[in-house]
Amino acid sequence: MAQPDSDGFVRSFARGLRVIEALGQPGPHTVASIAQHTGLPRTVARRILLTLGELGYASAAGDRGFRLTPKVLGLGVTYLTSLPFWGHAQRVLETVCLELRESCAVAVLQGNEVVFVLRIPSAKVMSSRLGMGSHLPVHATAPGRALLAYQSAAFQAQYFAHTPLRAITPRTLTDPQALARELAAVAACGHAWVEGEFDLHVSGLSVPIHDEQRQVVAALGASLLGADYDRARAEREVLPALRAAASQLSGLAPSFLAPVL
Repeated sequence: MAQPDSDGFVRSFARGLRVIEALGQPGPHTVASIAQHTGLPRTVARRILLTLGELGYASAAGDRGFRLTPKVLGLGVTYLTSLPFWGHAQRVLETVCLELRESCAVAVLQGNEVVFVLRIPSAKVMSSRLGMGSHLPVHATAPGRALLAYQSAAFQAQYFAHTPLRAITPRTLTDPQALARELAAVAACGHAWVEGEFDLHVSGLSVPIHDEQRQVVAALGASLLGADYDRARAEREVLPALRAAASQLSGLAPSFLAPVL
């Protein structure tokens, strides 16, 4: 059931945001596909798409298709640059990437996915699929596990109850009990290691970032070529730099980044 307008909720604005989110997913995007993805009537979806086009946030793409324009990046950039923390985080990330010469990112939890809020690629691990704003599954990624491991038992229970653990590669951990044991191990050792579970040729190493209440609200991680690193080498050569960088961010990270049930 659609939520009606109220003093605290504007339905038309919420619909517009849903359309923007849908356009951010892999396409192609037509009025029909956007309507199906968002659950909106086709006439409503069409009006919103045309409005986004008039405002410069969307443009025509192919036969009756739509896509987001670079202008939409300004919405996120304005937000990020308005917070001193993000400028500091960007500098810290640049430093650790330069030191390690590996792709590094800061991620947060959003539902059953992690979202890259900052990412700097390296020449070694390049993927056109990944960048700032990319959504990745929690269960198959190091930042996802580094974040989920420190959430409450109630949060983890809800995650397992509502999230199918899909196999992305033959190495993806899909057994809930095995993943629960892995999360406990992550919480015990303070970092997450994932090898070939999201990309067969790439491993990930991530550490948590906490806010001033010591609640884990983000994760800092590096993507490493599996041919270059096994777990022992990564923990020996990469982990100290990640922990040092995370320590510069922990205590400063805004509490509103914390995931909610």
